[in-house]
Amino acid sequence: MRKFAKLCVCGVAAALVLASGCGKKQEEADQTTAEETTAVSGEVELGQYKGVELEKTDASLTDEEFQTAVDARLEANPDWIEVERPAQNGDTVNIDYVGMRDGEAFEGGTDQGYDLVLGSGSFIDGFEDGLIGAVKGQELSLELTFPDPYRNNPDLAGQPVVFDVTVNRVEEPRTPELNDAFVQRISDFDTVDAWETDLRSQLEEQKAQQAESQDDFNLYNAIMESSTFTGIDESVDAELNRLMEMNESLMALQGVTLEDYLAAYGLDQEVYETAWRSQAEYNVKMELMLKAVAEQENLEITDEIKQEVADMNGMEDYDSLVEAAGNESEAERLARNYAAMKFLKDNAVYK
Repeated sequence: MRKFAKLCVCGVAAALVLASGCGKKQEEADQTTAEETTAVSGEVELGQYKGVELEKTDASLTDEEFQTAVDARLEANPDWIEVERPAQNGDTVNIDYVGMRDGEAFEGGTDQGYDLVLGSGSFIDGFEDGLIGAVKGQELSLELTFPDPYRNNPDLAGQPVVFDVTVNRVEEPRTPELNDAFVQRISDFDTVDAWETDLRSQLEEQKAQQAESQDDFNLYNAIMESSTFTGIDESVDAELNRLMEMNESLMALQGVTLEDYLAAYGLDQEVYETAWRSQAEYNVKMELMLKAVAEQENLEITDEIKQEVADMNGMEDYDSLVEAAGNESEAERLARNYAAMKFLKDNAVYK
């Protein structure tokens, strides 16, 4: 299935994680310096940053939200029922197939008893469409051409091939009943009650995390809006280029072009660049704001803060974070930002 690159970690989270760049090879990321990824220029005159009053985000899980989650899991795990009709989009066809180039089977092009969901995009263009309307027992020859480039097997890129396919059966999805048998099929639980209790707990935790993240964003945004920033254009341009390069590198790793990406999300180039510029401006302002708060309050970077930042970045300890960052100043920046964030949250007033 063709998957599309998602936005890299930005905004609030970007101030706390290593900025080595999504989509880079690890050895390249390790060589990225703090100056390349996090240095910003400009000035900030802080507005009100202590005693900021905010409405607390509602973190309660509603019955409707819970039922929606249950229904989603039922739909995502359908019962597959064999049908005696032509295959249509969304059906699963169980097939045997042999792919041939110049009359000879090619490596990786043969399988038996393969369950293929039509419309999933799992096979090259034309394969799944060629099975729409097929019935049990039918044999087909699909004349297709591999895309160019084709990362899974460059030797096949742009090559014409023939797939001989036998349809063993056609199955349609049906939403299952919520019962103990369903729960046992998709989880380690034995009963509906136990499964629902666990699911509710997970959803409540997710809702609480989302509410906390929203509260954090509202707080930092309120402080940012009351502050004055000057001389940041150059840093915003640099951050914009970095973010766009990161996203496009991630797309390239997934074999997706920028044109594919824009089409998938219904964007044009101008909207795409405007969205990234907005994010770049936010990142730069966030960096300057947190640095100014840390300096004005003379915040101490304690061992506890260093360890918490290391944990956030998946490191065993702060020394490991320094090593991964490539220099101590980058690790210190992350710890400083975290200390500033904690200070701002501790001094906010939630209604």
